[in-house]
Amino acid sequence: MIVKKYAKEIVILLVSLGVAIGGYWTWQNYTYHDTRQPQQVLETKEKTNDDVVLIFHKTGCPDCKQVVRQINQAIKQGQADEYVVVDTKDSDLYKKYNIIEVPTAIHLRDGKEIDRQAGINNLNKLEKVIHAAKE
Repeated sequence: MIVKKYAKEIVILLVSLGVAIGGYWTWQNYTYHDTRQPQQVLETKEKTNDDVVLIFHKTGCPDCKQVVRQINQAIKQGQADEYVVVDTKDSDLYKKYNIIEVPTAIHLRDGKEIDRQAGINNLNKLEKVIHAAKE
């Protein structure tokens, strides 16, 4: 019987596939997906009437790690035209937006701040800012 002959290979293949899917799922949900060239994206969006949500985090920050999954889910469900995710270790944008605590979400329209929430003590408010419901 062919299945018995290749049983070991089939099991190895299925386990490998499971590990790959699990790894991708973990990466997708528990990793911040930083925006490439965030300054350019923000400059482009400033000229439009688009809603932009700017999310600051820091690699290694325990609070950021604690809420990464909720932030990623809020981005998926959000209504903003653009999400810009920035690691404060890799960008000086945090100075321009006066970021003193991470994670911080800032809702911008026409380059002007509409709403802001910093820290994790009010996760519902943080998610509300990220959803960026259009008024």
